[in-house]
Amino acid sequence: MLFSEKLKLLRKEHNLTQESLAEQLGVSRQAITKWESGEGVPEIENFKQLSALFGISIDELVKDDSDVLVAPLKARKLIKQLEINHTKHFDIKLCDCTELNILPCPEEKIVIELSSNITDGFVVKADDIYNKTDLCVKNKKHADKPAIKLYLPEKYIDEIELKAKIGTLNISDLDIKKLELDGELKYLNMRGSARGKVILNATKCDIEANYEKFDGVLEVNTFNSVARVSLPAGTIYKTILKGHGNSFENAIDTPDAENTIELNGIGSKLIIS
Repeated sequence: MLFSEKLKLLRKEHNLTQESLAEQLGVSRQAITKWESGEGVPEIENFKQLSALFGISIDELVKDDSDVLVAPLKARKLIKQLEINHTKHFDIKLCDCTELNILPCPEEKIVIELSSNITDGFVVKADDIYNKTDLCVKNKKHADKPAIKLYLPEKYIDEIELKAKIGTLNISDLDIKKLELDGELKYLNMRGSARGKVILNATKCDIEANYEKFDGVLEVNTFNSVARVSLPAGTIYKTILKGHGNSFENAIDTPDAENTIELNGIGSKLIIS
């Protein structure tokens, strides 16, 4: 197998476009095209980068008679910590991510742990004001979408404002006064003893929410979409319907219940199971 063939195979097996591979190496997309077509070859520094990126020796890359064994890239971690000692309002802005896990931190600190095949394209910033903490994760090089773990000390959580496009949001064993998400979301999982008010502002986005225990408020604000909410058997709740052209399906409404499920927006449906 020729180098050009191996490079194309490795790139595709690791879900990289020519553009994204070029960004990782600091070269043009045209250079990748030439390498894959056999019209050119990388410089030695580029060979070193390819070797490190794909976990394969330079010798295996350049030998014409050597097949290539494609192995998955190992996830790398980027960790940021911030000490806090009193109640905070959290304003969090994230790059697109496959998964966000919000978990309790046993210490008086915030910990952000970002896992990705490539971590040098991400920037994590934390600005701490007296009663507010701004957290920001940016994807500078358009690397693959990371998985993020956010550890928060429960006793210091006030309200959380979250702006992000997330595949899956997991909230585990936390008592949250209010979490409001602006962006996109596919799955919400409230795990263990997680409770509180969750507001999902997701335009034209179908959402599935799964509760191990429903204790609090779920408010869904969306347009022309379908939300599906799975609750434990016997859960008591009241429903609130606002907006235009919205509807509940399979809802068992208990008007004086403390727990609340609210649907707002236009032309949307919320199905409860």
